[in-house]
Amino acid sequence: MRAVTWNCRRATAEHELWTELRLLQADLLLLQEVGALPPEILNDYEVLQGVPRTRSGGDQRFRTVLAVRGRLGPEIELRTGTAWIDELLDQFQGNLMGRRVTLADGETLNALAVYSPAWPLARETYAGVDVSEVKLPENPDIWVSDLVVAALRQRPGLTTESWLVAGDFNACETFDSWRGGPRGNRRWLDRMATLGLVDCLRLQQGVLTPTFRKPGAAEAHCQIDYVFTSPVLWRRLSHCATGNRESVFGRGLSDHLPVVAEFRPEGAD
Repeated sequence: MRAVTWNCRRATAEHELWTELRLLQADLLLLQEVGALPPEILNDYEVLQGVPRTRSGGDQRFRTVLAVRGRLGPEIELRTGTAWIDELLDQFQGNLMGRRVTLADGETLNALAVYSPAWPLARETYAGVDVSEVKLPENPDIWVSDLVVAALRQRPGLTTESWLVAGDFNACETFDSWRGGPRGNRRWLDRMATLGLVDCLRLQQGVLTPTFRKPGAAEAHCQIDYVFTSPVLWRRLSHCATGNRESVFGRGLSDHLPVVAEFRPEGAD
C-alpha cells in the first residue's frame, strides 16, 4: 500500500500538480487545499471531499480530500464526550475527513485526513470552560491539531487496529525555538506518540525532514506535514520520504512537498 498526503496549494483541475501526483501511484490520498480535482483522479478513486472553515467561520474556497483506490466505508466519528470540544469538532468536520476504507486488494484500515490551519481557534468559542485536557501549557491558544489529539484519545482500538492519520498539521518542533519561546509543538508531537501513533517520516529518515518552503525562513524549521500510523501499521512500513524537491519547488507546484509512505502487504515478513 502506498499513501500520499499533500497540501496542493489550491490546485485547480487543470494544474500540472495532478500529473506529478498521479506519477506517485498512490492507493490512498489525503489532500489539503484542493481547488478542484481533475477527471483522472475522480475516475481512478472513490473520493470524499470536505469544506474547511475560514478563520471567520465561513467556508473556504478549497477542499480537504480523502480518496482511495477501492471503497470508502463508514465515517469515523470524532467525539470526546465533552460538549464544547465536540461542538468544535463539528464546526471543523470539513478539516477532518475520516473513513474506514477498503483498498483494491481487500485490506481495510482507518484513514483520517487532517487540515489544521495556520491560525488558532477563536478564544470566544471556548471561553469560560476548562481547557486543560486540550490546550498545550506552553501555548496561549488551541489549534485544530489539539482537537485531533483530544478526539483520537477517545478512540477504542487505536493501538490494536490499522490507523493512518495524515495531513498538514501546521506544527513543527523547531517552531518552539522561534521568537517568543516554546509554543508546545514538541509536547504536541509527544502527545501523538503517547497515543501510540508513529511519525513515519521521522522514523524512516531519522531526522526532521522539511516538508514546507516558507519564504524567508530556513526550511529546516518546516516539517509540518505528517503521516502517523498505529503500531499495527507502522510495523509494515517499508519506506517514507518526501516527493522530489526540484519537481515540486522548482516547478512551483506547491509550497509543500508530498509525503509518501509505503507499507508491505499484510502478512508479509
